[in-house]
Amino acid sequence: MKTRKTLSTIAGLLMAGAALAQQTGEIRGRVLDPDGNALFMATVHVERGGDLIGTTTDDDGRFVLKPLQPGLYDVHISFVGMKPYVKQTVRVNPEKITGLGELQMMSNTDLPTVEVFYDKWTPPLIDPEEPGKLTIVASQFEDNPQRKTPVSLIASSSPDIYQKPGTDELYFRGSRSENMVYFVDGVKISGRLSGVPPVSIASMTIYTGGLPARYGDVTGGVVAIETKSYYDLYLQRKAGIR
Repeated sequence: MKTRKTLSTIAGLLMAGAALAQQTGEIRGRVLDPDGNALFMATVHVERGGDLIGTTTDDDGRFVLKPLQPGLYDVHISFVGMKPYVKQTVRVNPEKITGLGELQMMSNTDLPTVEVFYDKWTPPLIDPEEPGKLTIVASQFEDNPQRKTPVSLIASSSPDIYQKPGTDELYFRGSRSENMVYFVDGVKISGRLSGVPPVSIASMTIYTGGLPARYGDVTGGVVAIETKSYYDLYLQRKAGIR
């Protein structure tokens, strides 16, 4: 009996570890010098809760930072003779790669004075690999007049979504409203979206088609909402984002 209980505990821990690993994401990019050439051995790192996760670029200037817990990160890049480069508020989503593209550094001609170059990250609205998926982060809807009503904000994000006037009912590509589902921080919510203050929303991922297998037997649309962590709020205040 004791052996069986021990094996059960070990299996549970392994399953929890596997689930945690599947929930991480990564950041990729390519670092260039002022002339547009690949920069080899540039240092790249992020910080999360006091821990540093770093790497160096390869001979083609490319880097990968992983595994990263979902959330917002400032990506720091440094190289001798260059101005330190900071890509601010880069969002990492579960099981996704966030691509930063090419990041060009500038020469630091004012040595020994060190000037840091800050660049705010703007995520793409639509992933070309998943046209039925739309991700919106807080910085993209902070000036939207619909932001105080998440359901109306969702409806205004895509022509494939219709909101029945005077209600919170959403219809995805003509399917019934009861066939759509909300997930808030991974927890399934059927019916109305309630108890989620608009200011607490970090991002909304809206699926109008091509649903991932993890959403099971949902036949309509899915809205996956991630709420802000204290660390996200800290980074946003630091970057001057509401």
